[in-house]
Amino acid sequence: MLLIPSRWKSSVRVIIKLTICLKIIGVGNMIFKRQEGFRFKFDEPLQMTFAIYENGKVNHAQTAMADLLDISPRGLKMFTEVDLGFHPNPLDLRFVLDTREIRVYGEVIWSRPFANGKQYGVYFNNQGTIEDLIVDELKLRRKKETAEAKQKKINS
Repeated sequence: MLLIPSRWKSSVRVIIKLTICLKIIGVGNMIFKRQEGFRFKFDEPLQMTFAIYENGKVNHAQTAMADLLDISPRGLKMFTEVDLGFHPNPLDLRFVLDTREIRVYGEVIWSRPFANGKQYGVYFNNQGTIEDLIVDELKLRRKKETAEAKQKKINS
């Protein structure tokens, strides 16, 4: 139990009431939602390629394929049969979400065995223009998917 000095009790009551009122009208949630990210999960994984940075340069000779499982403006989850090791070097990632190829620098922040390969969590490390491009491409992709679903429903 939290002990509050008696001289602060009235101030604490006011703060609690104000907080409750702000949550009721949604002010507290607005701040949270603006800071909240989103993750777009693909029904069917997208094909992507990646290469490993070695000594500050991309080693294109060791380009490999992976499945893009989900993405957010600041990172992605991918699956590959390639074992990147315990502390993998940064990656040069390339993929297309809708029409434009996106090339991004990423750092592996986690990995876990999955089936006959591994899943990797990759962080993009504050690349603002890439974040905006990913959001724009996902909007276009989703708009097309929605239109296709609507058309299928009409044709059924």
